[in-house]
Amino acid sequence: MGDIIKISALISSKKIKWKAQKIPLNIIYDDSNVLVINKQSNFIVHPANQNMENTLFNSLIYYYPFLRDLPRAGIIHRLDKDTTGLMIIAKNINSYIFLRQELKKHNIIREYETIVNGIINKNGIINYPIKRIYKKKNIFMKVNYLGKKSITEYFIKNIFKIHSHLKIRLKTGRTHQIRVHLSYINHSIIGDPIYKNSKNIFLCNNFYKKNISKIIKRQALHACYLKFLHPFYNIFIKLYSSLPNDINQLIYFLKKNI
Repeated sequence: MGDIIKISALISSKKIKWKAQKIPLNIIYDDSNVLVINKQSNFIVHPANQNMENTLFNSLIYYYPFLRDLPRAGIIHRLDKDTTGLMIIAKNINSYIFLRQELKKHNIIREYETIVNGIINKNGIINYPIKRIYKKKNIFMKVNYLGKKSITEYFIKNIFKIHSHLKIRLKTGRTHQIRVHLSYINHSIIGDPIYKNSKNIFLCNNFYKKNISKIIKRQALHACYLKFLHPFYNIFIKLYSSLPNDINQLIYFLKKNI
């Protein structure tokens, strides 16, 4: 019975006429089994509700039409609309099953860089369960003891006057996990439009607020590193992505005004 459930979950529906769209992709790695892209900001991953077009999914089925036959067009993990960086896509069902299992076992290493409000003086681990909640038609995540186990590890890269530059390593992969956890410890990510209830935001004077809002129009979060076992060649693939221009400009501004 378990086998039947597993197989049925992996059959993608061919009844939905998904629209293939020629949206450029920044491809970092590509072979017959795996694709890794560097996702830009303002780019939704999966079609849903009011966003049935102009997503990564629509782009993938344009360049790789056979991905229509895979669950989620082969997308192994997601990034938020305005989070940039590395994403893995499987190109056949065997790769999809293998990589999803590796993700579930926490064998895929994912690292991020972010700029947060306030000063963090030492490395640490945030270990609080996260629960999905609904407000009207929107999905929000919240630290809640009834939620799923969620672990985020962070390392200091740089400290500015009233902000900190961190490297993040995910131990689990809940929706909005990094953003929720950092906000919960009162160090929300610069530019985060949702999880911004951090005490440290109010330490930021008008000079910083005005200039930062001009430099970056999104949460300052970038998926910079991936390490995973290749599903066919049985070797580890390690990939890096440098910070995008808006985050680099933000760092330059913060360094200049220490």
